[in-house]
Amino acid sequence: MSEALEHHEHAEHASSHGNKNAALLIAILAALLAVTEQQAQHAQIRVSTNGIFAADAWSQYQGKSTRQTVAEDTSRMLQLFEPSTDPALNDRRAAFVKQLQGDATRFAKDPKDGKDAIAARAKALEELRDHSLEQSHTFDNAAAALQLGIVLATASVITGSKLLIRFGFLMGLLGFVLGVLGLTAPELGAF
Repeated sequence: MSEALEHHEHAEHASSHGNKNAALLIAILAALLAVTEQQAQHAQIRVSTNGIFAADAWSQYQGKSTRQTVAEDTSRMLQLFEPSTDPALNDRRAAFVKQLQGDATRFAKDPKDGKDAIAARAKALEELRDHSLEQSHTFDNAAAALQLGIVLATASVITGSKLLIRFGFLMGLLGFVLGVLGLTAPELGAF
């Protein structure tokens, strides 16, 4: 009888030790899940913000393009008129045509606020938006893996299965790796 009692006590100690390991794993995975979901939310906010800023920049680009076209067309139309007999009128028209041509060039090439600068800014914002979107997907994948790890570790406590806790640990490890990829190389974890 004493051997059976000793075996039962050893089994209870092993089961208690396994439950403590599972509980610790669940706690760690839950903490990682909270951080990962927070990062996913921040990435989603950056997607929205940069998408809005990019759309605003493209709207500004369209406005500059319209103004450039109007200046160019007006300049061409003024050049079609026959010269006047009044030299002062011809001089004013020539000055206005020159101003319109200068405006058209400035609308296109101004280094700070021309179409080229605006297009470059809009493209950079689109790249930031796309990077944040990849981060969001990667963090979502990490959160899913961590959630599966928590479920498997919890099931291992109920069933006493060492295999389930190992799978829970592996899913948690996968979630951790995906979370790190979300910060460093999100294009690798966005599937």
